[in-house]
Amino acid sequence: MSRDALPQRWRARANAHLPGLAQSATVVGDDGDLPHGGRSRRHGSPHPPMTITADQSEPGAPALAAGRTPDPSTPEASAQPPGPDAAMGTSPTHVLARNISWLTVGQVTTWMMTLVWTVVVPRRLGSSEMGIFTLSMAVGGVLMVIISLGMEPLLVRRMATDPEQAPRLIGTAIALRALLLVPALVVTVLLAWLGPFHGEEGAAVLLGWAACVAPGVILGPVNSGFRAIEKMRYLTYSSVLSKALYTVSCIVMVVLGIRAIGILSAAVLTGFLVTALTLLWARPHFRIQWRVSRHDLTALFVDSLPYWSFAAFFTIYLWIDSVMLAVMTSSTVVGWYGLPTQLFGTLMSVPVILSTAWLTRLVQAHRGGTAGLLRTARPAIEMVVVISMPVCVGTVLVASRLVQALYGSGFAQSAPVLILLALCVPPMYLNVVACQLMVAQDKQMVWTKMMVLASLINPLLNLVLIRYFQQTAGNGAIGASIAMVITEVILAGIGIWLIRNAFTRQMGVRMLRGAAATAGMAGLVVLALRAGLLPGIVTGVVSFPLLTLLFRVLSDDERVYLGALLRRTFGRGPAAEETG
Repeated sequence: MSRDALPQRWRARANAHLPGLAQSATVVGDDGDLPHGGRSRRHGSPHPPMTITADQSEPGAPALAAGRTPDPSTPEASAQPPGPDAAMGTSPTHVLARNISWLTVGQVTTWMMTLVWTVVVPRRLGSSEMGIFTLSMAVGGVLMVIISLGMEPLLVRRMATDPEQAPRLIGTAIALRALLLVPALVVTVLLAWLGPFHGEEGAAVLLGWAACVAPGVILGPVNSGFRAIEKMRYLTYSSVLSKALYTVSCIVMVVLGIRAIGILSAAVLTGFLVTALTLLWARPHFRIQWRVSRHDLTALFVDSLPYWSFAAFFTIYLWIDSVMLAVMTSSTVVGWYGLPTQLFGTLMSVPVILSTAWLTRLVQAHRGGTAGLLRTARPAIEMVVVISMPVCVGTVLVASRLVQALYGSGFAQSAPVLILLALCVPPMYLNVVACQLMVAQDKQMVWTKMMVLASLINPLLNLVLIRYFQQTAGNGAIGASIAMVITEVILAGIGIWLIRNAFTRQMGVRMLRGAAATAGMAGLVVLALRAGLLPGIVTGVVSFPLLTLLFRVLSDDERVYLGALLRRTFGRGPAAEETG
């Protein structure tokens, strides 16, 4: 299932706890021997597999030529956070800014299309059909874990530490995932046959499996290659194209009276098309070794198990609320819960953009010791915590009016759900960075244990809270939302303890300044809302940046860096200096 075909809620929580890696390597054709004696073919004739060399078209790209270790004195080996003296065109800061600008352009574009989808599609489907849609997405999310084994962080980490493995790793990952489609299909058929699903619900379960086939098997490993060579523009291409095709097809279908099953079918077709195009985009940059050995399949499977165990427990935490809502309430209530999460998911994109771009620096900094890692991590922690404050408060203030404007009175019960979900923003933003720090230190098992805890706490909370609010308020979705808030706060508390050495007094002062700026923004938004929803939103978006300048929330280095980033994003554009 393609990332953009999933509901925003899945993406939000997955982004918070399943970070993607953006390592520094470039894959090109070359000669050499594969480990384990493997060979590859192209155009029907054998040829030595490729190795990885530095991409000279990427200014500031890390030097990862086969058999060559970057000189620690060179800019590409630096793990320092971006500063005012970094030259945007030739330093790692240039690469970081370029990647963030590409991800930002893609995210803003998909935000706009998600808004269009949210305004048109749910209103025409109704809450019951939205419940069927959410059911299929839940099934797809569970099956994706079976197919993917949560191996993307492993793939990119290995391509960064040993670039010559890249062709073999990508090909082996695709083959292994293809084999795992079979048990995933068995699980799907049993669920559709034995579960309490009939008619459209049964078809939705099967479509959940179909949506995982092409994206789940191929897209993940190939995108890991793009992350490894820091070609973020291709992630933007696939994200924007997928969202555009999906949004247009869904709107046309609902206007013609086609319901949830048609929308889910569109997700399947979109996934196949985007996967095919991604393979074409990859050809100039890297080739895939399609011939794999049993030894490589077994080794990758075993090495992925720690990541898979994390993903498995995370999936329980991710989808248990929707499953329990479906069992304990009705598809209408599931729709009340699933719909505001479409909006909530967009709120999680900011920390994901930043953490995706920063993780390369964190991994590199860890090679120089804990002190360098903490020094590199502090700006990221400060930034996401400060940004989370206005996002949380602003969403709470406009939630009721926003739900009414976008969904209509039929989804009035979704407003309190969105307000509660907004309270998850600060802890989830912090969890994004804490999880990235664990991965950078190769301590992903620590976060796995946290997911085990979450998968135990969350169902117990849901069992009590869903039943209580369904009986007292007729809306069990409120209980599921409260359970999510409590769980995320617990995880954030543990995350703070894990990264406690990163916090300093100066960080505390900046966070207090950010809170003051947020309070000022909130007062202005409350006044502006008297004139309507749009004035309230515009006031919040404009006032907070100005108040951060007034309260000196940003450091001098960050103001210079932000200015350079804005010039790249809105001036010459992210592609202006990227020709590779």
